[in-house]
Amino acid sequence: MPRSAFWAPITASRFLSLQDVGGDDDFFSSDLNREEMKDKLGHIGKVGEEYGLNVLVAYSGDDEYVPEFVDKEQLVDKMCFAMNSQCSSSSVKVARPFMIPTGNHNLSKGEGDAERFVEA
Repeated sequence: MPRSAFWAPITASRFLSLQDVGGDDDFFSSDLNREEMKDKLGHIGKVGEEYGLNVLVAYSGDDEYVPEFVDKEQLVDKMCFAMNSQCSSSSVKVARPFMIPTGNHNLSKGEGDAERFVEA
């Protein structure tokens, strides 16, 4: 695709995977309901529990690539709920949320944002 079509170099196939509803890489869209997200991410808790892994679901509160209307905290909670949905019991949590309220997409602007992420 031409550079003018998207903010970064990208193939048409990759663009559709990211942008199309139900695309191959449509895992974290705010328009997915809880059941759709469970279908896409539910296996993470089961695999994480089996192998003793944990997932930090980190999200930047001031991400310039996320529309303002997206409730980022609700989205992170929905992702964690989905990831933990196939754990052996409700007391087992493989995924946990971590919001960085002032963080931009690559944590380059907010004072201490990158450090908070690394320490988490």
